[in-house]
Amino acid sequence: MADERERWDARHTAAVASPLAAPDGFFLDALAVLEGSPGTSALDLASGRGRHALELARRGHATEAWDVSPVALGALSQAAAARELRVVTRAVDLCDGLPEGIVAFDLVVVFDFLDRGLLARLWRLVRPGGHALVSTFTTDRGGEHPSARWCLEPGELAAGLPGLESVLHRERDGRAGLLARRGEAG
Repeated sequence: MADERERWDARHTAAVASPLAAPDGFFLDALAVLEGSPGTSALDLASGRGRHALELARRGHATEAWDVSPVALGALSQAAAARELRVVTRAVDLCDGLPEGIVAFDLVVVFDFLDRGLLARLWRLVRPGGHALVSTFTTDRGGEHPSARWCLEPGELAAGLPGLESVLHRERDGRAGLLARRGEAG
């Protein structure tokens, strides 16, 4: 969708001069749970400027970042180069569905992006034995941003994701997070 790309490009253009936010606390807690897990490929979906993709690359994961905004991906590429990290970027409009011929990853990260259809198919991006790490807003958050349309209901993520087994769940302060594993049988 050109409208979404333009909207996100404008938002990232306005933010490019501001410092990149630190990785989310739940993201760091989930990585601590995974410490020592086999596998090194990671995908950051709806990555924006890449705060999580950069951390994954810093930790040695072969990292890809997908986002609708070429502006965000350009900023991510510059930040990765400045840190001497390698992050492969790909412009993808996730609202159009998953690209054809996708490869599965050991870890798939989705933060602050909500498409329930994507969450239902997320297991397709995760290798057997791999993990998905999802966190977003819930409708009981304070304030008006994001709109309720882009928020999960309290408890919705706790119910799990199709094809994935819950490993770690946290819900508080208007956010829900889930670390889930795809079984070995795939």
